[in-house]
Amino acid sequence: MTQLDEFQNQLYLSEEDKKQGFWMQDEVHLAHALSPLYASYMLPAMTHGTKKAFETVKSPVLQFKMKYSDGRAYQATPPYPGNFEERLGEHQKFAQSRFPVMKKVLFDYVDQELLPFYNQLDDARRGPLSREQARQLVQQLHAFYERAWELHFEIVTPRSALCMALESLYGELTGEENATAVYELLTGVMNKTLETDRELWNLAEQMKAVPEVAAVLLKEPSGEWLAKLSETEAGQAFLAKLELFLEAYGYRTQNSHEFLDPTWVENPEHVLTTLSEYIQKNYSFEGEFTKGVRERERKYEQTLSRMPEGEKKAVFVQLYQWALDSWGLDEDHHFYIDAMLPAKSRLFLLEVGKLLVQEQVLTETDDLFYLHYDELVKCLAGTQKIEAEVIAERKRTHEENKQKKVPPFYGEPPAGMGEDPIISRIFGTKQPEVSHETFNGYGSSQGIYTGVVKVVKGPEEFSKVKQGDVLVCRTTTPPWTVLFSIVGAVITDAGGILSHAGTVAREYGIPAVVGSRVATSILKDGDLVTVDGTSGVVTFGKR
Repeated sequence: MTQLDEFQNQLYLSEEDKKQGFWMQDEVHLAHALSPLYASYMLPAMTHGTKKAFETVKSPVLQFKMKYSDGRAYQATPPYPGNFEERLGEHQKFAQSRFPVMKKVLFDYVDQELLPFYNQLDDARRGPLSREQARQLVQQLHAFYERAWELHFEIVTPRSALCMALESLYGELTGEENATAVYELLTGVMNKTLETDRELWNLAEQMKAVPEVAAVLLKEPSGEWLAKLSETEAGQAFLAKLELFLEAYGYRTQNSHEFLDPTWVENPEHVLTTLSEYIQKNYSFEGEFTKGVRERERKYEQTLSRMPEGEKKAVFVQLYQWALDSWGLDEDHHFYIDAMLPAKSRLFLLEVGKLLVQEQVLTETDDLFYLHYDELVKCLAGTQKIEAEVIAERKRTHEENKQKKVPPFYGEPPAGMGEDPIISRIFGTKQPEVSHETFNGYGSSQGIYTGVVKVVKGPEEFSKVKQGDVLVCRTTTPPWTVLFSIVGAVITDAGGILSHAGTVAREYGIPAVVGSRVATSILKDGDLVTVDGTSGVVTFGKR
């Protein structure tokens, strides 16, 4: 590695850092290797944004300190430097004040801050852009990243407190030992991820209604789909509908958290690949969603009938209504912050890269993503030149990092860390129990299913998943939800019952075992497994 300057020194995890603290890799959200430029934006934003957000919400955690090693993000969680019990009480009081308005808070920020800034990025990339204008907006984007992640945690932290309060009261009133069953009462709630899936299914139905359009995806090679569709009037009409879909929902990338990956807007083949699977399946999104709503309502009434009358039941009913109203928050905030922010940033940064290629500062447009933030600012200011050999070396290092098996943590875990209910619900802290025929994780979506395994490393392998397969992967993010109406069950290495995979599996009514830690190591394509999403056990091997 070349000599690091002050900004980069703050970015990278040093040997001294590893000795002095506990640093955990976030396998649920940032499991992949990050490019230098994305790390330069994301990690300082998390470090400084969480400090501001946690002060606002009165969190007993000071901040999430983020650093970079072998291309992966590692997180330290220093406690608030004061009286823990007093701070916890302040946090609970703040969270309770937000319970009734969590959804409104998110969409106020979307309308007042997030979308206006994204529009500013769009305007900049469409018009003539000077180096000075690019430099100023690159710096504004860095500051906005911090603000966006401050908003992110201000928005989502009260939801975690509501989950814990609801879960605790549910267990007390029903007597159930596993109070996480309460989350089965929170399915059938529309959110931006499900809304995206619904519109995809609508597109599939429209394709099926025009056989000559559907035939293109079924009979022609995937690389020729766009060209073939543009040859006919019916195909052109469909492409116009596809363009409208992409304008509303196309700001997704392969990993969500990255600048390197093309967005759906840039490469509609991602959407067409999904549609090629959907048009072969007889499935009604609206019908299944309506059925899910009715089942949720039935379970809720049944649950209420088991609870003793009194003040606590009335409190549960109120907490439940607030939870139901805000349950889409998890996927909604991801749509507008986790996914849309890097997607909009990428499209703007590509224009900056083109500008630097035109002015012979860089050789290729995507060389930009292998710069650090401070280097990009200096290149735009004309005070630094990065040699092509340095970029080439960083590209090689990034490819090597993608293949590396990195330590899950550095340092000694603090006592009691695995007992934190919020951490275990989101990240999963259970150690796996493995025998010659079974392993376990968290049962995050009830039911039992037996099927054939497909181990999927990333969206580039989505096409190998067929109807009824068991999806096995490290973790999932919203781009993966296109598979949930195809597969029969889900198993992940990472995550707890409130992780993305667990939440979406409940929405689709498919069994899921998450946080197994070992699924992708033990299972291979073609294995026959039984997934028990109620007990959290996966049976494999000899049956």
